Parts: sequence; C-alpha cells; structure tokens
Amino acid sequence: KIIGDNYEIDLKNKHVYVKGDYTVTVDGDSRELVHGDKYVEVDGKYFVTVRKDYIKKVQGNETKEILSDRSVQINGNNNERKNKIELEIFNKNETIKLANCIDEKYINNSVLDVNACEIDVNNLYEYYRKNYKRNNGSILKDFKINSAEYTNNNWVINNEISSDVIVNASGAWADEVAKVFNIKPVNVIPKKRTVFVFKPNNLKIDNKWPLVADVEEKFYFKNQNEQIYASPADETPSYPHDCFPDDLDIAIGIDRIKKSTLFEFNSIEHKWSGLRTFVNDKSPVIGFENSKKNFFWLVGQGGYGIQTAPALAEISANLILKKKNNFFLNNSTMYNISIERIRNEIL
Repeated sequence: KIIGDNYEIDLKNKHVYVKGDYTVTVDGDSRELVHGDKYVEVDGKYFVTVRKDYIKKVQGNETKEILSDRSVQINGNNNERKNKIELEIFNKNETIKLANCIDEKYINNSVLDVNACEIDVNNLYEYYRKNYKRNNGSILKDFKINSAEYTNNNWVINNEISSDVIVNASGAWADEVAKVFNIKPVNVIPKKRTVFVFKPNNLKIDNKWPLVADVEEKFYFKNQNEQIYASPADETPSYPHDCFPDDLDIAIGIDRIKKSTLFEFNSIEHKWSGLRTFVNDKSPVIGFENSKKNFFWLVGQGGYGIQTAPALAEISANLILKKKNNFFLNNSTMYNISIERIRNEIL
C-alpha cells in the first residue's frame, strides 16, 4: 500500500481510496469522486494524482469550472542553462509533436508539467466575492484612505469607519497604505508584466497545445478563445499606479515569439499590463506588525497571487483568529513568509 495525505493506493487490489471530495487522475484519465465513492480501479502501470476538489464549485443551480487541465511545456536550447530539476526531458521531435507551432531551429528539448492546471480567474473571483457578500461583507468602491487613527485598541479610518483589525492586502500600494497607518514600509517593489494578444494568419490554433514557456523566462504564450496570449515575461521595476503597456516591451515580445515559433501575424488584437508586487527575497509577507498587533500584512505574492490565494488566505485567517495552522510543521518554515524576517532585515 502507498499512503498519501488524502489517498491510499492498494497495489494488490488495484484500488485508489480517497478521503472527502477529490479528483483522481489515473494515467491521464480523470474521475471525480464525490459523496459515497471510495475508490477507483486501476490497471497495470499507473500514475495517480489526487487533487482536492477546486475543479468545480456550485453557484446557484449552475456548476462552473474553476480549474481546467493545461499542461506547461518549458523549452530550451543548447545556448541556455540546463534544467537543474530531475524531470523527464523531451527531445526536439517530441517537443514539436506536443506544440507544432514551435520553430525546430529554436528548440532543442523541453520539459512538460502534465499536472499543471489553468485557473478561471473571473470565476474564482466571483466565487470568493459571493461568499464574502454572503457573510455580510461590504465592498467600498473608489474609497481613498486619507487618515487613520488608533484609539482604544481600534482603528478609525477617515473618521467614519472603525475596525479591530486592518489587513493590508493592497498589493503595489502596500507601503503607501502602511504609511497612512504610521507603519514602517516593507519596501515592496511593483514590477510591470506585459501581455499582448494576436491571431496567427498561417497556423490553425490547436486547443491541445500546452502553455509554452522559455526556460530562461524570455517569453511564454498560450492559446485561448482562438487567439494567442503572449508575454515577454518582463519584470520592469515600477511604482504603484494604473500602468499601461509600453510599445518597446510589446516589440520585444513580438520579436522573441517570432524568433522561436512559426507564427506569422501583422497586428495585435489587445494589449495590457499589470503590476506584480515583490519584496527583496520574492516571498510573501504575512503576519501582524510587531509594533501594532492589529495591523496585518498580506502582500508580496508576486506573480502567484491567484495560485496561492486559497492557502495564504487560510494561513492568514488562522493567524488573525488565533487558530492552529496545519500548513507548517515548525515556526522556522513560517518565518520564511513572515513579517518578522522583513523587520530583521531592515533592522
């Protein structure tokens, strides 16, 4: 028997037992186990993954997908650094078979992450928003914090809103918000990321293509809605503002895509950019400020905020509500994403 956190594989009887609602993938074929289901039969060689059921969430009478399968192909050539992680490497022909849009002159080999998923961000946002509203949460739009006073263990914002705890989850504006509350900044660095969309005029888009990325992070692209969404993977240091794509970044992205793929296109359908917020070590910053025990930091998720949101939110909620965190076996692990490490660096 092989036992995991949420499953047990009985090799003799070829059964996979699961706890709770999970999706079980056996040799690439998925079966969702819910309610009374306890196992799925497997034959011969098999590779099993068990994923908690973020796949589907019920909203009203409608079931919507939040996660969908989307493998990630990381491409490399002889001029780029070798992969230090021990993963199965595909040769040139195998790589092109997976994504025939790649130029064979560019590619030497690749690594494929078959367990990767794509997140329906709008659907995920809507799921969280509805839950928040259902729990009597309020969303204030076009609201600027002009003043914040701390009296009687309570925060008073703009002389009209009071709260026991402030959670600073303001992304690129985290330091600006902290200053209003008279809290030392953590020195966040907003970095701009650019995306552009095009439709190739020489190739039919295949929905089975994986997300394709360069091993040196010079670009990545994926197909969506019969178009190609691409990025030069830029990380340009910036400042908190509503940013716009720079023509030079778009031109760099186009050049990199055209040099590594067979895509031909003459125009860009859409383009935009956004800010991804980091601190020096590129790890999140979570926890109560040392000098103000009811000012809580939740910043620095970089480009992985959506992916890490469920876990970081639960960690943060447990800390705020003084509940046990089962994510960490010891305090030293938690330290790696804590506000304490930042304060020790600054001191």
